[in-house]
Amino acid sequence: MEYQKYAVIDIGSNSLRLMTGWQEVPGTWTFSPKELATTQLGKGIDETRHLSADGMEASFAAMEGWKKKLSGVPVCAVATSAVREAVDGQAFLAEVRARFGWHCRAISGLEEASLCFTGATKFIDPEKTAAILDIGGGSSEVAVGKRGILCWSHSYAMGAVRFTKKAVLQEADVLHLENRCHKMWLPIPMSETPQVLIGVGGTLTTLAAMDLKLDVYDAKKVEGHVVTYESLCQHIEKLRVMTPEERRHVPGLQPKRSEIILAGLIIAKSFLKRYEIPAVMASERDIMEGIFFRHSFHDAAWNSKEGRL
Repeated sequence: MEYQKYAVIDIGSNSLRLMTGWQEVPGTWTFSPKELATTQLGKGIDETRHLSADGMEASFAAMEGWKKKLSGVPVCAVATSAVREAVDGQAFLAEVRARFGWHCRAISGLEEASLCFTGATKFIDPEKTAAILDIGGGSSEVAVGKRGILCWSHSYAMGAVRFTKKAVLQEADVLHLENRCHKMWLPIPMSETPQVLIGVGGTLTTLAAMDLKLDVYDAKKVEGHVVTYESLCQHIEKLRVMTPEERRHVPGLQPKRSEIILAGLIIAKSFLKRYEIPAVMASERDIMEGIFFRHSFHDAAWNSKEGRL
């Protein structure tokens, strides 16, 4: 039996991702494996206020490659930090609509945090207060809640691409960036300290893969893997003394992430230190699942000739 498929494309500052979903049982989603294309759309945005020209071309090429397989599939594309900040962000989205006919829009940082919270906490013990840390290329989102109810969230202008200014960092550079991040984190106005910190996004799933020493990335092994603060610090120091080329050969570290991984991990370290959280649990579930779980397509992305939810 054929089930109506729907697709979500996440247009991030460092990469584009595609995932399709369908309901074999009403109310229960089945998902395809996520596909990823590293495009660095947001590279240099702090200096230029524009999307990277190379990043835009790489993004269009990736979407062109996905277009054929998505024929007849309603598509919702959501753009995050880079597109919502760039002066040419809306023009980029208009070009996506013109080329592919897909619904696409830039979402706010708070909506990004909310959708990520929904996606990552779906199967967490509802009696535990959970915090979500999503380190992206251009921004980082934090969301805290319990029983599936979001209680507090914030979006920060700090990301792995945004904070990567040079490939090699000295110890003083690491301390400077860590202190910069530490000053940016806001107090979390919660009556309870989060009992579990869930890390989503490429930085933290890569951290888990490195911690597991995976020669081949395995999402099932990464999901739920816990990395302690001490181990995180060890990974940072190990990578700091390596050249970018040496990092490309570290098990679990995708070569295209070798230049930006340090900045992302320093953001994570500063967060754990700031809130005195001893460990982070990696999750493959994030904003993409959140969009499906919340039915947050908002308009015609749910409609198709084949049927409607």
